[in-house]
Formats: sequence, C-alpha cells, structure tokens
Amino acid sequence: MNRIIATLLALLLTLSLVGCGSKTYQVTTKAGNTYTAKGALEYDVQSESYTFENEEGKEVILNQEDIEVIQEK
Repeated sequence: MNRIIATLLALLLTLSLVGCGSKTYQVTTKAGNTYTAKGALEYDVQSESYTFENEEGKEVILNQEDIEVIQEK
C-alpha cells in the first residue's frame, strides 16, 4: 500500500514540475498584433528574427525590428 502511495506521489510531483516548466510568452508587434508563444522564443542572430510556436502549433517568424515587447505570461 505504501509503495502505491509513494508511486502516485512521485507521479503527481513529476506532472506538477512539467507544468511549471512550460512557460508562455506574449509577443506584441509595433503594428499592434499580439501572439502567444508556447515555450521560449528562439533568436537567429544572422537574420535578426525570432521563431516560436503559437497556441495553434504553427511556427511564427518575426523580425526583431517589428517587435514592440515580449512578456512572460
């Protein structure tokens, strides 16, 4: 019985840590568009652009000069 409880507690702890690890970011462009990024944004130095996955799972690429602000949600 104790082994089952310990296993369930370990599983619960693991799931709670996974939930805390996935951050979302709100990206607002100078044109006024707002995007929600699932996970961290990746910055490409050569093209000076950010790439991220939006809420719908689609890849979005924005030039750095077009971004007004990036906020963690």
